[in-house]
Amino acid sequence: MTVLRRTSPLWALLLTPVLANAQGASIAQPVAQPTDVEIMQAAQEARAIVAADRKELVKAALDLTEQEAAAFWPVYDRYMADLGKARDRRVKLILDFAGSYDSMTDATANKLIDDALRYEQQVLDVRKKYVKQARKLLPATKAARFYQIENKLDAIGDFVLADEIPLIR
Repeated sequence: MTVLRRTSPLWALLLTPVLANAQGASIAQPVAQPTDVEIMQAAQEARAIVAADRKELVKAALDLTEQEAAAFWPVYDRYMADLGKARDRRVKLILDFAGSYDSMTDATANKLIDDALRYEQQVLDVRKKYVKQARKLLPATKAARFYQIENKLDAIGDFVLADEIPLIR
């Protein structure tokens, strides 16, 4: 039985508001500029969706033995703390975007692109560091599952943000 089947009610709960908001939205249509409060709410919503039961989802996906769990969960907690620091950079990037939405220049757009790429690199660096540690602590299949489930959970948060943040005009 797959983890998705074991936790499908939880996945459905996480995805229902996201998919409901996405109905009728068009990625190419510009929308009204969101306020800083709306952007912060979207960022918080994305974090809440991902964090709500993240550890439980990872736990269900990995199905760790007692010995594996004792070694892995302290590493996972450090991973989440480091990832949180990287995500703080993302929130700043979103706020910078919102602050310049009506007065976007080529220079600002280029800075936002560079900042977004630095954020993505920081997340990748954190992920690589902790996947390396997971490989030392877990069988390869469980380390790969850890990487997979983290990507899936991040994709949910990314989808929420993508739905809330308008395209640059």
